[in-house]
Amino acid sequence: MKKQLRGNFLPALTWNWLDVNDTEIDLQNENQVAFTAAQGEGEIDQDLRTEFLKLDHGISDEVLEMNKNQSNLKNHFVINSNQEIFLNLPMSKSNPLLVDQQQIIVPALQSGTVVLYNYSEDDSRAERNSTIIIDIANDAELNLVVIQRLNNKSSSNVAIMARVGDGSKLNTASIELGSANTVFHYMVDLEGFASESHVQTAYLGQGEEKLDLFYHIHHIGEECISNLQINGALMDKSIKKFRGTIDFVKGCSGSDGNEEEFCVLLDDTVHAIAVPILLAGEDDIVGNHAASAGKIDENQLFYLMARGLSRKEAEGLIVESRMTAAFDQIPDAELRQDLKTEIHERIINR
Repeated sequence: MKKQLRGNFLPALTWNWLDVNDTEIDLQNENQVAFTAAQGEGEIDQDLRTEFLKLDHGISDEVLEMNKNQSNLKNHFVINSNQEIFLNLPMSKSNPLLVDQQQIIVPALQSGTVVLYNYSEDDSRAERNSTIIIDIANDAELNLVVIQRLNNKSSSNVAIMARVGDGSKLNTASIELGSANTVFHYMVDLEGFASESHVQTAYLGQGEEKLDLFYHIHHIGEECISNLQINGALMDKSIKKFRGTIDFVKGCSGSDGNEEEFCVLLDDTVHAIAVPILLAGEDDIVGNHAASAGKIDENQLFYLMARGLSRKEAEGLIVESRMTAAFDQIPDAELRQDLKTEIHERIINR
């Protein structure tokens, strides 16, 4: 019997019966299989990878070993001069497994955008196990957009590990609109003075989908800023767990960290869990967290329905509006509108 994989380990453990200390990871493939839908670029910096994997990342060692041994797509990007990289990662019966290693390096004073778009081309089961390593030097900026749009038979496991230098910014948008089992992991070390991390996540759970959204922000340097804004909706019998930790390490005086997670419950049969955590090892800091889950306000619905919309159309419009900040970071206007339309249609057709 294959050993059950666990991951997304909470940095401050709580009672086991709450079932939030970690999560099950659904990776069934045991062999290396070719991925022919995209070609790799550059050579993986193994020293950099080793250096990152020594950090307090909270990812399962077994999952990382599978990523190493089964890897079938490797990219090493060095971002310069407002460069924009758009990487399509389609999956299908002919490309059912994606085990990718992405390294994104942003040298000092440079900036750019990287979009990673993973989606299903047919209804066959697909499986992704991804590690994304990001190294941002001083006075640099990266806009990262990660879009997951696999079908409801598939599994997605994406782990992002980043470090940010003096005066630098990492702006991340993650869009989760598919997959039977979604595990999203975001860990960033704000090492530099006045370094920043800004995250916008949008998600929609349907059917019996399971989503585990995990964030761990280390404030290390002085006067660092972090913001987590998570907005989503659940319908049918879907399940979502949000676990966000802002860790103020001793020495990070003057830092400011905020996290908010808002979940719209479109049906009574969904299940939403939120665990926002603040860890304070420093006195001179500001930390705020908030989480809420509930149905759409009836007054909002009445206002829109009084103007000719059906109840489901009004619900779709409200949910879509909550996700606007994440969608606005997608540079491709056509894709951006396509995703918004899909969310709206899923809600009104449920």
